[in-house]
Amino acid sequence: MVNAVSREETAATPSRGPLSGTRVVDLTRFVSGSYTTMLLGSLGAEVVKIEVPPDGDPYRAQGTETIGDESALFLCLNNAKRSLAIDFRSPEGRDVLERLLAGSDFFVHNARPGSLAEHGLDGPSMRSRHPHLVYASISGYGDVGPDAERGGFDLILQAEGGMMSVTGSAGAGPVKVGAPLLDIGASLSVTIGILAAYLERLRTGRGSEVASSLLEFSLAGMTTLAAALFVSGQAPELLGSHSPTFSPYGAFRARDDWLVLTGAGNERFWHLLCEVLDLGVLVTDPRFANNALRVAYRDELTEIIEAALAHDDAHAWVTRLEAAGIPSGLVRDLRQVIDSPQVDALEAVQTVEHPSAGSYRTIGPPFRIDGLRPLLGTAPVLGADTRSILAELGLEADEVTALVARGLAVTP
Repeated sequence: MVNAVSREETAATPSRGPLSGTRVVDLTRFVSGSYTTMLLGSLGAEVVKIEVPPDGDPYRAQGTETIGDESALFLCLNNAKRSLAIDFRSPEGRDVLERLLAGSDFFVHNARPGSLAEHGLDGPSMRSRHPHLVYASISGYGDVGPDAERGGFDLILQAEGGMMSVTGSAGAGPVKVGAPLLDIGASLSVTIGILAAYLERLRTGRGSEVASSLLEFSLAGMTTLAAALFVSGQAPELLGSHSPTFSPYGAFRARDDWLVLTGAGNERFWHLLCEVLDLGVLVTDPRFANNALRVAYRDELTEIIEAALAHDDAHAWVTRLEAAGIPSGLVRDLRQVIDSPQVDALEAVQTVEHPSAGSYRTIGPPFRIDGLRPLLGTAPVLGADTRSILAELGLEADEVTALVARGLAVTP
């Protein structure tokens, strides 16, 4: 008889949330998958992270910074989880996993499409054994098509998904976005699908297969650029820090630093910008008579605007521009953003306690519910919950000890 794991609150799981009472079997690693299950955990789900002995998630040993002996990279992606260190590829591990799946609501992985079939963990096989599960996967190129079985990291998909073709400048060449935005975007995308599928299961009792990919989010991110391509047939080129659709709209260098401004939302903004910059002559310049022409002559216009901005510092210009009603802002680094009063007011950064690393700061979920941001629990030590979960599944202490002795399980 299959034993279901109890849904008791743990140190790794937030005590409340709309997904309280549900369980996620987490077979993810790296960024996109781990962030997805962390979000589900922040909403109250019990997340059981399956880690293969002896080392567990590769990110436990990667990254440039550590907190105590723990990888900061692993910690920031695996809050609000329990760690079950078991080799699911062995017969004994498969039995444990099947028991766990029988009493769970979600199964999430970001393995290469097709690679889990030999373990019976592909979508069709899982639907036949556990039709109630919401089965979710994230991949580089999607789970169907000629590229489905290719591996895909954020860098590769920024290039092959088109993002790098519009990021950078003619002089610098293609430039990747500095943060792994396709990983995070694919994670948010699949999370939307997971929650929608769960609502459907509440109505019908049947689970669904949900899939997203870095390629699909890259396309979604370029929706507005694609709109122009569908009409003109022309692919956008490297855009630097400027818009292909509006001008002036982008980043400009002032005397001491960079700022961004949107002087092209409408003709009123354009006239106001010319007034603030003391460039009223541009209003009647035939090269800049409308937005389409300003886009065509963007390089010339940028040079003129930066010559005017060179007379004062970026902060002073932003003060003037905002006083005139022109949206603008400073280009801030990550430390400045995290330390800003606005981020503090939003309580977007949280401090959690780790049993070995101590306290550490992490970015909370990017949403609030009724004005409150979900609280993250701590990231787990490798195998921290192996004994307790296996006991909940009905294994005796000597059985667990035997699994550990054979290298099929890890406990602290």
